[in-house]
Amino acid sequence: MASNFKSDDSFLRKLAVGAAGTNATIERLTAMGFNPIELERGSTGFKIWKKIKIKRVRVPDILCLNTGLRFESRGKTKPEISMSHSLKDPRRTWDAGMRDDDYVSIVVFEQNAESPVDLRRISPVHFISVKDLRDAFAAKRISITKPKGVEEGSEIRVLWTCAVASQKSTISEVSPKRLRLQPPPPARCQTIQLSRSKGAISLTPQVQVNDAVETNQIVAAVVPVHLTLTCPTQVDEASFIGKLGSINLSERYAAAKALRFRGYTTAHPALEERMNHSQEDIYVQLEAAAALAAYDHPTGWAFMEAKLRSSVLDVPLETQLETVIVVSEIPKDRSERLLIEVLQDAGRDEEIRAGAAWALGQFATATTATALVDTFNSTALEIKTEAARALLKIAEPQIAHLVELLKNSDPSRRDGISWALAKTGGFNPRDVLRDADDNLRRWISYIIGHGKDKLAEQDVDAICRSDPEVYFAASVLWQILASWVDGLTEY
Repeated sequence: MASNFKSDDSFLRKLAVGAAGTNATIERLTAMGFNPIELERGSTGFKIWKKIKIKRVRVPDILCLNTGLRFESRGKTKPEISMSHSLKDPRRTWDAGMRDDDYVSIVVFEQNAESPVDLRRISPVHFISVKDLRDAFAAKRISITKPKGVEEGSEIRVLWTCAVASQKSTISEVSPKRLRLQPPPPARCQTIQLSRSKGAISLTPQVQVNDAVETNQIVAAVVPVHLTLTCPTQVDEASFIGKLGSINLSERYAAAKALRFRGYTTAHPALEERMNHSQEDIYVQLEAAAALAAYDHPTGWAFMEAKLRSSVLDVPLETQLETVIVVSEIPKDRSERLLIEVLQDAGRDEEIRAGAAWALGQFATATTATALVDTFNSTALEIKTEAARALLKIAEPQIAHLVELLKNSDPSRRDGISWALAKTGGFNPRDVLRDADDNLRRWISYIIGHGKDKLAEQDVDAICRSDPEVYFAASVLWQILASWVDGLTEY
């Protein structure tokens, strides 16, 4: 039977574009004076958990802590205003969980064919209000695609017709029938007809004569499109406290998350009530607990610790993994200790331990570095892999400690340390070679071979004199890595 799930590569590409869109939107909002945070957890990254599937609350990607406005970002690889939609599941309609005053952002990227995560932004960030999108949807000023192919799932897409500038240009004409865009010579003028689908759809110009426009900028559409927004009046802590009691799940979730950052003057009782409410969604409970724990309130910590110290019979794996991720967002020593406890518990599910390793990438301390290195002789590849990636994230301020660990650790733990040091550099490999055993000399060859550009040239050259065998082994790696056949596949 054919699978309805996206392949790993296809899924990663979509996640990477989505994350790039969210990050670009956050950057643009910050530049305009907003105070944005990630609201939908995971929307700014592209980590894939393969075994444990977390089904989170459907909320917009971004929340402004000052104004309470929410933003759903849409990273695209082609310039269009479109949203995934379901005709059968009301929880998966294009505007599920959204308010009229929310915004959708549209930003286009060019994706490297070789690397799904190598992206270049090729458009401005556009903002469209959900109310305007809903009005156009209700008036049928939209088109709906057929269901996607089997690999892409069964959702359809709603498209709000728009037109974009093909290159940097100046608007030379705006009339009821068309736009004319004049790029710098010798490029030819671009003409955009505003009547589409035999007159059934009319585009409204989003520009004026003499406006300068960017490549892939939306210049006409069936909905108003904004490149800048003005911050409305700020909301206070009481506003978010009030929304903790909303009947709307996404409102309660956003309020609990906002209160972690917007102060703690009067929110404590309301947060504790949400956390302990027996009928509340677990993800709202976790956000309320995190808001309490961020201010070192013992009940918040007790709630999360109980989730991580319970058996899978009492707390599902997806809840445990989400708790691990939530804990990693609280920059406290207690968070670090709890995550290390999970990582070191051999009786736990391997993906939960791998999640703890990944989460420890938020804690750049010697204690965390040592705990991560201690996993490198583990039999579970997934745990070692996440530990190595986390170690790389925190390596730069820990270089001296990592070098000592490389010199003194059991040989079975040196591979992960060497990988992180090769990608980070910042130390003299000759210092490690003094009194090095044969295994360590091999790993120094690996570090020099893979990390030559991260090490001082004079330090590498000096190894040729102090240990010619290590230098020769590294030079073999240089030759292989520089060859066009490195990475060549047969298909």
